[in-house]
Amino acid sequence: MAVEDPIERSAALAAGSMLGPYRIVGPLGEGGMGKVFRALDTRLGRAVAIKVSAEQFGQRFEREARVISALNHPHICTLYDVGSLPSGSGYMVTELIEGETLRDWLKRAPDVERSVEIARQVLEALRAAHHAGIVHRDLKPANIMLRSDGYVKVLDFGLAKQISPAKPVPIDDTATLSQSIPGQILGTVAYLSPEQIQGQEVDARSDLFALGIILYEMLTGKHPWRRSTPVDTLHAILREDPPPIRSSPQLALGIIVQKLLRKNSADRYASARPF
Repeated sequence: MAVEDPIERSAALAAGSMLGPYRIVGPLGEGGMGKVFRALDTRLGRAVAIKVSAEQFGQRFEREARVISALNHPHICTLYDVGSLPSGSGYMVTELIEGETLRDWLKRAPDVERSVEIARQVLEALRAAHHAGIVHRDLKPANIMLRSDGYVKVLDFGLAKQISPAKPVPIDDTATLSQSIPGQILGTVAYLSPEQIQGQEVDARSDLFALGIILYEMLTGKHPWRRSTPVDTLHAILREDPPPIRSSPQLALGIIVQKLLRKNSADRYASARPF
């Protein structure tokens, strides 16, 4: 007997169908925790995005909604509404961001000035989250959207953790996203900090390490530690120094990136602040 994929249950959200006051327009994408649809809020005539969870991620999905609702910042995706489906899946209604992911933008030749501006806006989002006691824990190019007008939005707080400013909390011992190591670490392998890999406590500096990797990619066109297998990538992050950034227009930025990518979190910047 075939086993039904919980995510497939959201296929009932076909174009033209209604979810409360929201008319489904069509699919936008799919991730490890569910599907995203473009929709129209018929009350306001406003285009929105609706993210529907896979049933097994209901609790984590609910936590993401709570985290986003606690954040009100122009560089963080805005939450409009939440609800549940008869299948048991949850859904979130957020602002619809027209543009492309940073992952797609990186496929072209990044401009240094634009790269710095993107990093600055991401820093502002991180500073707001960290000030609220929230660590993202899964910052990566796929979770950063570049709007067509140049505005940057940080998405997907599904792995975020509420922390006390005085005492970071340990990470979970489960894994849910693609390219994760089940039962050991939580997050996306290529953007994990050393302390995440080792199962140690995390704080704002773990997000800054991920930002350092992203900025390195924007400046050089390549990841500092990506290897042929996830295990080799993890080993490189833990044991190897990133290749230096030698291009003369980027030397000053290279010094910043070097500090962001320190293995010991105590050697990184203590908080998200402008370059």
